Amino acid sequence: RKEAMAVVLDALAACVIEKITNIGEEKIRMLLGVSQEINKLRGNVEPLQNLLTDAERRRITDKNLQAWVTKLKSAMYEADDILDLCQLEAMEREEKEHPIGGGASRCLSLREKLPFVGCLQPFLFCVKNPGFANEVGGRIKKLNDELATIRMGVADFNFIELGSYEQRRRPPASLASHPRRENAQFVQSDLVGDQIKKNTEELEHRLIADSRHEHGSTVIKVVAIVGQGGIGKSTLAKKVFASEAIKKEFKTKIWLSVTQQFTKVELLRTAISHAGGVHGDEKDETILVNALTDTLSKNKFLLVMDDVWNQEAWGNVLRTPVLNANATQPGSRVLVTSRKDDVVRSMGASIVRVNRLNDEDAWCLLKKQLPQPQVGVGSDFDELKDIGMKIIQKCDGLPLAIKVMGGLLSTRDPKERDWEIVLHKNLGWEEEDGEQEELNYSVSLSYDDLSVELKQCFLYYSLLPKDSRFTSQRIASMWICEGFVQHDGRSNLEQVDLEQIGADYHRELVARNLLELNYSNNNIWQYTLHDVIRSFAQFMAKEEAFVVHKDQVDIRNLLPKNNSICRLSIKSTHSELEWTILEKQERLRTLLLIGCKIKPGVSLENFARLRVLDISSKESDWLVDSVCELRHLRYLSFSNTNISRLPGDIHKMRFLQHIHLQSCTKLEKLPDNITKLACLRYLNLCGSNVDVMPRGFGGLTDLRSLHGFPVKMDGDWCTLEELEALSHLRNLSVQGLENVSSSSVAKRAKISNKKRLEYLDLKCYKYNHYEVRQIEVEQQEIIEAVFDELCPSPARLETLLIRRYFGRRLPNWLQSPVATTFKSLKDITLGHITHSTQLPDGLCRIHGLETLRILYAPAIEHVGPDFQTHDGDGGAAFPNLTRLELGALSEWKEWDWEEEEEQSKVIAMPALEHLVLRNCKLTHLPPGLASDRRYNLRTMRLQDLTLLEYVENFPSVVELRVYDCPELKRMSGLSKLRTVDICDCPKLELLEGVLALDSMELDCEHWEVTGPDARCTPKAKGYQQAEDELPRELPQDLVITRMNSLKR
Repeated sequence: RKEAMAVVLDALAACVIEKITNIGEEKIRMLLGVSQEINKLRGNVEPLQNLLTDAERRRITDKNLQAWVTKLKSAMYEADDILDLCQLEAMEREEKEHPIGGGASRCLSLREKLPFVGCLQPFLFCVKNPGFANEVGGRIKKLNDELATIRMGVADFNFIELGSYEQRRRPPASLASHPRRENAQFVQSDLVGDQIKKNTEELEHRLIADSRHEHGSTVIKVVAIVGQGGIGKSTLAKKVFASEAIKKEFKTKIWLSVTQQFTKVELLRTAISHAGGVHGDEKDETILVNALTDTLSKNKFLLVMDDVWNQEAWGNVLRTPVLNANATQPGSRVLVTSRKDDVVRSMGASIVRVNRLNDEDAWCLLKKQLPQPQVGVGSDFDELKDIGMKIIQKCDGLPLAIKVMGGLLSTRDPKERDWEIVLHKNLGWEEEDGEQEELNYSVSLSYDDLSVELKQCFLYYSLLPKDSRFTSQRIASMWICEGFVQHDGRSNLEQVDLEQIGADYHRELVARNLLELNYSNNNIWQYTLHDVIRSFAQFMAKEEAFVVHKDQVDIRNLLPKNNSICRLSIKSTHSELEWTILEKQERLRTLLLIGCKIKPGVSLENFARLRVLDISSKESDWLVDSVCELRHLRYLSFSNTNISRLPGDIHKMRFLQHIHLQSCTKLEKLPDNITKLACLRYLNLCGSNVDVMPRGFGGLTDLRSLHGFPVKMDGDWCTLEELEALSHLRNLSVQGLENVSSSSVAKRAKISNKKRLEYLDLKCYKYNHYEVRQIEVEQQEIIEAVFDELCPSPARLETLLIRRYFGRRLPNWLQSPVATTFKSLKDITLGHITHSTQLPDGLCRIHGLETLRILYAPAIEHVGPDFQTHDGDGGAAFPNLTRLELGALSEWKEWDWEEEEEQSKVIAMPALEHLVLRNCKLTHLPPGLASDRRYNLRTMRLQDLTLLEYVENFPSVVELRVYDCPELKRMSGLSKLRTVDICDCPKLELLEGVLALDSMELDCEHWEVTGPDARCTPKAKGYQQAEDELPRELPQDLVITRMNSLKR
């Protein structure tokens, strides 16, 4: 069996050594009764450092070595705890002996004396508390005795020194010269070869095959995708689920991730929600079954059950409501993915098997994972094909194994010598489960190649429930607070934050295909693990990390008896947590409680060693009083809970760095002592009801992220000016800017001096106002001047949001030429700009801009050519914009945009792929947008364009959705259009020149379009057409033609 630590041993040992080193010889001598033991502690740990990598690897197969490493790991944790306590005593002593006035000055003084960088903390200590010194000395003496015994065992194992820790923690040198993929959007598709196309077509056929003979049937057709883990079952199911043919056939689609740890109530609730119903947090299974039946009975449905391990989810939970609903919606279908034949056969499923990739398709997939060579540099890796094929053979045609192996090879130079090393790498263990040998070889090889920091960060993901919504920033916060994220010594501490290093770790894990993109919005990313990789990570971390995601949280029988768990994640929404059992886990350093019911009156005092506490259980208010017992705590999250306060003595948690309070709607005020948290790096108040901040908050100069900062100008509260000192901010969200009395106040906030700012969200009112308020001209002039002074530094800004703004014009720094300085800006949202009458002319000159959303701008009537005019150097306007969304511009009537002249080499928005226009009064789309030279536009959505009369000349669009356009009469020049969805367009008469159209949805009726004469055949969707019902026909006024010439 292979075993591993959730925290890599040599990284923890190095952390302890560096803590001791930072004490310094002079301060060690000041530690009465302790100094000798601290020196001895260093002498016990340092000789072991260069042996620990070999120990970590060899313990995989040596049980005796496993026991030795476990004892050493426990000792390192104890050392870390002791050194933390010493620093806490020093900090408290410093405050008592040198009291400084509250607020900013106190924080600044303490912060200057105690800089905090991960676990590398300076150490101050005073001998004026001999009781404390004696207690600590006793613990260190006991620890040294244990370490001396552990060191005596070194000779028994013949360890090999594998280099210094510093050498091992650096990434491969080839990374510097070989560019990595910058974000998850660039992760290559794993769909290659003809087989995926054949499988997709076969599945669509089986699911959509004529089902009229099923009317009144008591059975439902079940189709199963079967294959081993990592072979692409879920990928194939997702492709089918998203296909146009399936969308048109099934009005209701439900995707359920079943897994081995499903709960009956949660499965039923999820199915109801995904089917468009409401479960009302019901717990009774009978009521939920009836609710699901009623919800499914409204439309013909497709139910996908992904990752089914046994027959229980179907036989004991979903079968009855699905069959009952199918009786009224015949032709409904169930699609299952599973590794087990016997399970799907017991469901009566017809089986589609996913086969391994052949060698050529596998080679194609492998190449897709590699950074592509520059134009004119080398070939398409063909010179490495021979060695590449040998590597592929070890993956045995498993797509996931090939992707992970490709992620590993992407960190190497594309040279035969480097690939040979990967090919012949010997991990020193054999996998017990032969079926997964090839896959686990690839995952293990990639894991083994990670630096010690990346190993810890990767394994930490095993704690997160499947389908959880933890942002990458939130996970990086946990990494930092556990001490996993470290400066590597090569970068300037003043220039590179731990948060940036954490983001780099995420990018590397994505580039290696160990993480998958789950969701993104406004450049905020969420990632997940493939099921197989999750299982691998949980297995590797199982000695110290434990995950409970079950209906009945019977942790009494689940948790190890030796209370050895350091990291615990529990997710349950039904059973009350057995807190007395949980309290026995006194070694916990991370505790995640997701949706758990917590008994009133319980306390956190038994979890004194916690570094990370994340509670998202609604009823959590009674835990607040005991949270200050957690003196080691770095990360605290009460997001989405009912807490109404934070403890007044929160400053006693002196290490606290990250506080998450999103959507705590009962929380109205922060304690004054929060200004004493000198180490605070992150605070999120979005969605809470906190509307004032304690004065002195600006003294927290270590802050990197501040979300939901409320602006208050009257009373003894923190004002906007206090932001001036927060020069390290990377993310800033401010609300209540209507309260700022003058531009001079905004200027003193010095937003432009925050050179590291990447995300900026500026809001006036706390909530959206959909009615246009009457605003005095004087107020508008003030808010315009205020926003002019809130110009961010262009150095790193990537995401900008301006919302609930009532000025007549937008900030002057979005006008040309200032806007051109924002070289890094990728995403802009302008929302609820209720009184702005025109759009700024500088947006088109922000060359890196990829997404632009303008939502609810009722004062705009005309958009002139300045909006999309190319720059003076002859370059294209909006050269990299891929998504444009203009919505709720309710008075917008004109878009002045003429088509570029033939001799012009550029057009505006040449990269545009997705266009959304909603709720405006345009009568037509401008010729500059509807251009023959627009090659990349693929999807268009037009909704509530009440005066639009025609849509023409979009030759590249393949998907068009048109809703609620009552004056629309014709659509033409859509030569590549394959699917169109039209609803509530009663005057539409002509759909012309649609050479590629094969399907259409017209007012919720579905049609196939075939033949040169554009023959339309109804495809039933929703309620089944009865046999005696007359055939449906297209409206007589609507003509569809594939001809390019006009046909009336």
